[in-house]
Amino acid sequence: MHKSIDLCDGLSPEYLQEIENFIAEWESSSDFITVNTSGSTGTPKSIQLKKEHVRASAIATGNFFNFQVGQSVLLNLSPHYIAGKLMIARALIHDMRIFVAPLDQNPLLNVTLAEIDFGAFVPYQIQAILSDPISTANYSKIKNVIIGGAPLALEWQQKLMLLSNSSYITFGMTETITHFALQHICKQEDFFTCLPGFTIEKDDRGCLVIQDNPISERLVTNDLIELMNDRQFKWLGRLDFVINSGGIKISPEQVEFKLAHLFPSRAYFIHGRESAIFGQEVVLYIEGEESTKETVLQVDLATILATYERPKAIVFVPIFERTSTGKILRKNYR
Repeated sequence: MHKSIDLCDGLSPEYLQEIENFIAEWESSSDFITVNTSGSTGTPKSIQLKKEHVRASAIATGNFFNFQVGQSVLLNLSPHYIAGKLMIARALIHDMRIFVAPLDQNPLLNVTLAEIDFGAFVPYQIQAILSDPISTANYSKIKNVIIGGAPLALEWQQKLMLLSNSSYITFGMTETITHFALQHICKQEDFFTCLPGFTIEKDDRGCLVIQDNPISERLVTNDLIELMNDRQFKWLGRLDFVINSGGIKISPEQVEFKLAHLFPSRAYFIHGRESAIFGQEVVLYIEGEESTKETVLQVDLATILATYERPKAIVFVPIFERTSTGKILRKNYR
């Protein structure tokens, strides 16, 4: 195992082998690394990324957080996917130590954690961590944390605001090699700030355009934004998720934000389905068993949402289908 890696107890041989394999791949003469996608927008597949682009991503993150030689990072995400690979690459590039924690839903529960400078989690791990006082205390020992892979519920954002460390929501895509922008949860920011080296604009559809940068050429996205300046933006939703109901365009993500206080600890989402009358109609999907009569819930929704935003149906699903990072596979629900 690499000399700058510390291992906690109980790690599986397969996990340790994946770490060794990626380090060998990174230090090989090849100009590329192989990455497996999660399948949130299509069929999972393997892609190749240029090492120079991975290095540029790691350096941009390092510049934002002021990484220093000898600092430490936490690895608790599988090196089978991009998030785990990038954590290792950041440490190798910046000459930082790696503390390897389990791949569990709560990787901080049964570890003795010293002060850590940088860590990354997915939302389902955050929920488990903050539900236990021991792991919450361990989480607070990580100076800066990035959280990505899926949306983070408002309930957990509010709990993070009470802690002494700094937590950030990430924004990125395959083409930018994980995140290129961050939102500071603890400062209650409602906007994203680009990493050093990235600038943005908005096209005539209202969508985010990332200018030429060290990782990619000019990149036109389907992410609807409110542009604040050439490095900061508010995310409004995905153009490809927009519901056209009777000629009125509705952003599901904006409706979901209005409903956050109704479902502080339940997963839910807004989606469009075909309608003979309106072309598309709004549907609310809620994970779990029905706990409130639909008629009662519709009354609550009527006080919060505009008429055209109100769901024409409410569907309860025992367990949502998700990617490996916890992102709901919306495309599977119609």
